[in-house]
Amino acid sequence: MIRLLVTDVDGTLLDNKSELPDFNKKALIECLDRKIEIILATGKSFASIFWLVELLGLKMPQITLNGSVIVAKDSQIISFVRINPEYYHEIIADIRHGGCSPLVALADGRILYDKEHPTFEAFRKINEKLLKVEDIDDEKYCRSCVDISVTIKESDPLDTYLRSKYEGKLQLVRSGEYFFDILDLDATKGNALKQIAEKFGFKKEEIAVLGDSYNDLSMFDQSGLRIAVKNSYEKVLQAADFVTDENYNCGLGKAIYKYILKD
Repeated sequence: MIRLLVTDVDGTLLDNKSELPDFNKKALIECLDRKIEIILATGKSFASIFWLVELLGLKMPQITLNGSVIVAKDSQIISFVRINPEYYHEIIADIRHGGCSPLVALADGRILYDKEHPTFEAFRKINEKLLKVEDIDDEKYCRSCVDISVTIKESDPLDTYLRSKYEGKLQLVRSGEYFFDILDLDATKGNALKQIAEKFGFKKEEIAVLGDSYNDLSMFDQSGLRIAVKNSYEKVLQAADFVTDENYNCGLGKAIYKYILKD
């Protein structure tokens, strides 16, 4: 019996306009009515999903910034995993050398940049607020950084370079077509889910996970029911127990009724 439902946000829960379809909302509310708890697990900050937490009346801690920060419903930080400071300035320099501008996410959820880049529009389209600062090389940002991201496609040479240099040293995660994130090795959605599950007494077989991207695979490892939306990456589709419809066709809602509520 499923007691906890964990879902990715963009590309899974929301449609391609970053809106919550009424059918998905209805399915989630029915889960809550049946005492099935819900956790949103996102690569974004808590501020960008707060409207969903309020709309659905969620009570559980939420997984943000690719698992590096767990946040309570009242916006209080429960725990965070920061990037090893010894890598911080080197990563920033590598991204700049690759012709891009880095985005730095802090434990408090702020996402910073010091030089505008056209690709930032991809972040703004998913309701992520970016804050301009004078210099992200400042040590005060280094000390509380949990995620460094760059907006590049998988085919970009910078993707290959960063992977070859930092593989095994840092967590390298692609959470969408344009989103490449660098985090501490311990910062994963799966580790965050495991921490919450242990605290609240959820067994692996009582957890269902819905996702679409590489950063959701670590959560599949912590769940008894793994569901991918049809628009997922091939590796995610292969790892899933079931594949539901696309995110823009209310795949999440359909999966909830078919595999969880079984109506």
